Amino acid sequence: MHINTKKRRKAKNEEVPEWMVTFADMMTLLLTFFVLILSFSTTDVERYKSIAEAMQSSFGLQELNPLSIIPADNPPKNENIIEPLKPQPSTEAEDADIENQLESIGNRLETNFTDEIEKGVIIVERDEDHIIIRFPDESAFTSGSDYLEPAVVPVLQKVGQLISEYDMFTIVGGHTDDQPINTDRFRSNWDLSAARAVSVAHELTWLTDLEEEFLYVVGNADARPLVPNTSQENRIKNRRVEILLIERPDNTERDVYQGIQQSPLLR
Repeated sequence: MHINTKKRRKAKNEEVPEWMVTFADMMTLLLTFFVLILSFSTTDVERYKSIAEAMQSSFGLQELNPLSIIPADNPPKNENIIEPLKPQPSTEAEDADIENQLESIGNRLETNFTDEIEKGVIIVERDEDHIIIRFPDESAFTSGSDYLEPAVVPVLQKVGQLISEYDMFTIVGGHTDDQPINTDRFRSNWDLSAARAVSVAHELTWLTDLEEEFLYVVGNADARPLVPNTSQENRIKNRRVEILLIERPDNTERDVYQGIQQSPLLR
């Protein structure tokens, strides 16, 4: 009979000391405790009581009252644990961002069209509730015509690109002097002023993203002169096309028509 003389190998696994079990439990409970602390951004008394009682029972500290740190007469109610950030002084860049649209457009017009303004190609008038960009008749049209002068076309397109960056009501108004006109093309100054306004509107929208939904064309004839039509110089001033810009707070038809009725072009 063959007897196996090989000895069984003893297991190399040594027994874990008993204190390691207690230490591991303690670390787990501490980790859970701090995770709970970090997860709360506000102090709620009822939730705090339930959590504190659970922690008290887990640590075996029944005789210790963990709620003694909370005043019984005036417990905190949803106080922010994290102190709110104090507002920092705004920088110049931030101040420019909150600049209203009309002021921004006016500044850019005066900066980007310095040469045109000096030459009298355009005139910019600013008010607290509107901006008027005026094109005198002598720089934009020939006498009795609605065809734009070639030199003013790129200027109008640049103006259209600038306006398209803002939310504005854009009202284009044509004006004439009091000298009557009756040709094959124009029956009266109403026809001529409206046709000139349309020519300007076409160039404003050409190659730009100007919203035509908020673009309006008005023919005023000689009804709203800048100065009395008592001399040739005054009549030249009255022959013009004006682009009126009004900030639009709400995109509604009612606001649009209210803006047109209150516009300086129609006063």
